[in-house]
Amino acid sequence: MTKETLDLFRTYLKSREASFLMGPVKIVAKAHIPEARLTTFNVPEMKEGSSVEVPRWVAETLEENGLASREEESVETELNRALQREKLQGPTQLSQVKGDLYLRLKRYLVMLRKRGKEDQHYQKVFASANSLMTLRLGKMVALVGLTSQPEPHSLLSPEELTLFREIKDIVLLWRSMTLGGE
Repeated sequence: MTKETLDLFRTYLKSREASFLMGPVKIVAKAHIPEARLTTFNVPEMKEGSSVEVPRWVAETLEENGLASREEESVETELNRALQREKLQGPTQLSQVKGDLYLRLKRYLVMLRKRGKEDQHYQKVFASANSLMTLRLGKMVALVGLTSQPEPHSLLSPEELTLFREIKDIVLLWRSMTLGGE
């Protein structure tokens, strides 16, 4: 990948994360939350036990302060399930992952890292995430090497699909140059 391509990929990832943080998530108030008027969003007054949809960045802030909890599947549960499914597949078979898995995982790891990089729970989640990414990356590279294999776009997250296509372009160029096509 050229520097320009890497910069575009970095910008793409940041843009996805920004969109993700603006996306709605349902929360349940753990305590009374007074109305708050923000520049981009108004948090309605909430009584303990009530639920409302707010942008993810608002939910994270309220959750970090112990005022609310999110009503979504735990990212750890999703990570462990994805890792187990991936281990069960063959060396060139990918299992499907949710499109926001890596975005949720990153946010969760950032939150855990606040406890310290030496925290055992952080280390465990980080190791599982790294294992999943390593397994999937190996399978993507193997699939790219198979010339007649269709693109597994429905099985990949948007980030993985972009990476897959870049790797495929590089491999196709290398094959063509090596085999005298260019």
